[in-house]
Amino acid sequence: MATAKEETNKTKVLVNVYEPLVTIMKHKMDAACLKRDAYLDKALRCEAELLREEITTPNSERAKTYIADNLKQLRLKPLNLLLSQETVELINDVCKEKNIPRDAFINRFCLLLIASDTVLATLFSHEASVTGLEYGLDGICGGDLLDFFEHDNILDSIEDLLNNSSPFFRLRHAIFDDSPKLYRSAFKKNALNTLPNEYAFLKTDNSLGFNTFMADDEVFEQEALDKTINAKVEVDKLLAFAKKEKKARPAKTKPIGEAQ
Repeated sequence: MATAKEETNKTKVLVNVYEPLVTIMKHKMDAACLKRDAYLDKALRCEAELLREEITTPNSERAKTYIADNLKQLRLKPLNLLLSQETVELINDVCKEKNIPRDAFINRFCLLLIASDTVLATLFSHEASVTGLEYGLDGICGGDLLDFFEHDNILDSIEDLLNNSSPFFRLRHAIFDDSPKLYRSAFKKNALNTLPNEYAFLKTDNSLGFNTFMADDEVFEQEALDKTINAKVEVDKLLAFAKKEKKARPAKTKPIGEAQ
């Protein structure tokens, strides 16, 4: 039972999260018998510290704005979280220090938290040539579960796991080895859209809002690609409209009695 001191230390935080993540996260936490906010308080505090370590260079203002604008294009759902003041202050401080949109960090965290091996392989497919991703994920999803439990008492083991470990510690090791960049590696725009059909509920044609860091050259490259795609779309629309207009135009007929 929470003490009075612990209760007064809590503060409500409103975040905007990609709607499918909210639903999946609730289902998974209910199945795991976890109290959502209590767990997120511990996990987010741990990940905020790791975010600070992994993002060695802050986002430029251009990159921060670009990420935030793309995040707004997602189907977001307002979510109230009851977190400790220490956790909230830490997240705010790190995001300010690294010039990261706070909700982008929250969304990336939630996405990784619910991701299956298929989703992870899709998100980090561009890392595979360097890290051997396909082999690393076998280590995440398989392996001996006893590795997690160092105590004979399972409750002590679970407490130790929740209090002293990052929820992504095996993921970091499997994909990135000695150079963790779980937050530094930028997702491609179409990453989630390339998922198999059974993940239709999670798909979106824009995954850029889940990034916590983008180098300026990555932003410039994506902006140029977007302009090319948009220009082609406009030309296609114009051609389709012209074709429709031509088809709808009545055929010219010659007056009666005119020589054939």
